[in-house]
Amino acid sequence: MVLSTVCATASCSPGVPLDGPPGTGKIIIDADMGELNDDAQAMFLLAAAEGVEVLGVTTVGGNTWPEEGTAYALRQLELIGRADIPVVTGESNTPEPRDDYDGALDRPRPASHRALATPPHGGYATTRPAAGSASDFIADQVRRHPGEVTVFALGPATNLARAVREHPDMVPLVREVVHLGADTEGEEFNRWFDPEASRVVFEAPFRRELVVTLEAAQRLTLDGRTYERVVAGEETPVRRLFKELQGPLFAGDPGHRAFVWDAVAAAVFLRPEIVSDSDGRTVLGVDPDRFWDLYVTRIGSARPSS
Repeated sequence: MVLSTVCATASCSPGVPLDGPPGTGKIIIDADMGELNDDAQAMFLLAAAEGVEVLGVTTVGGNTWPEEGTAYALRQLELIGRADIPVVTGESNTPEPRDDYDGALDRPRPASHRALATPPHGGYATTRPAAGSASDFIADQVRRHPGEVTVFALGPATNLARAVREHPDMVPLVREVVHLGADTEGEEFNRWFDPEASRVVFEAPFRRELVVTLEAAQRLTLDGRTYERVVAGEETPVRRLFKELQGPLFAGDPGHRAFVWDAVAAAVFLRPEIVSDSDGRTVLGVDPDRFWDLYVTRIGSARPSS
């Protein structure tokens, strides 16, 4: 099944062209980045993809505080030799704690990206975050490259919503927005963390959108057998990171499984043919064999240039 993302409004036809080969183009990754979490895995997949130019990573509060996300993004980009990609520290909403998982709210917010309670695995990056706000960065890049930028909204929508509010002129210039999760999924973590921002973003008249549902992504979990496929072969920085961070979990529990939510959204963008069920805009199912073949082949391939 071939997925064709669709225009959200009738304004697609005139003005700025939106066409381009699937899985290519300029992108911004807006994410609540962690250490080898699903956001990081999505970043690795996208940064290693041919035909994809990562304009920058913006960090948002959610699973991690923006300062934590910045530290992890800088370190992991440096690890794969992509310190050229700017990382911009974004904003965070602070919802009332709930009985379920609270993400960043479970710990104090650090004063800066170099003041984490525990430094990133392997130490802090030598590179620094880019100056300015995440929302301004998103708007500026979209204006510089009208009709060319895909925004990956992988965390709470705080940064993107602020860009929509403060720079409404950039909305029709965005090539596409890739969402993980839908606005109808209620208590889904990203929506709960900043529900007003989610409303603003889903109601904004972006001309083209791709929505990968949480339900579709949750059907795909990394198990021990697939982990062994990931770490097999020539050692790369990402494979080594998998061994060091994921290896003990699988060694301690052969039945261990890990969600890869945002990596699914990245894979669907890169290879639309892996989609098994969609309504043209919303991905309802992903072929597991095709997804894992892509994931295993690509996830460990990012490395510093020799």
